Amino acid sequence: MSRSSLPPVAALLDRGKTMAEKHESKLIINKKEYEWPQRVITGTEIKVLANSPADWVVNEIVPGPGGDPEISNDQKVDLDQQSEPKGIKRFTTRKATTSPGAA
Repeated sequence: MSRSSLPPVAALLDRGKTMAEKHESKLIINKKEYEWPQRVITGTEIKVLANSPADWVVNEIVPGPGGDPEISNDQKVDLDQQSEPKGIKRFTTRKATTSPGAA
């Protein structure tokens, strides 16, 4: 899959402007701050904002011990600063890893 299979950022932002509930949310992807016109964002939308390839993986950075959960393409994340973990939500995008011997 390539970047060209993802919708352009402008199309996603325009779609957000037509939603009944308008909500300006901040999020950080790969250490860069973005604004999003909705309270909820999907894994695919995070990749588009970050200009990451479609086959990359999104992880939400959460404080404390344990791993940072992977966000699937269709998974929705609540960007409200009062939802857990509290504060501006942080994400990373990365190339998917493969196991040795995997097809």
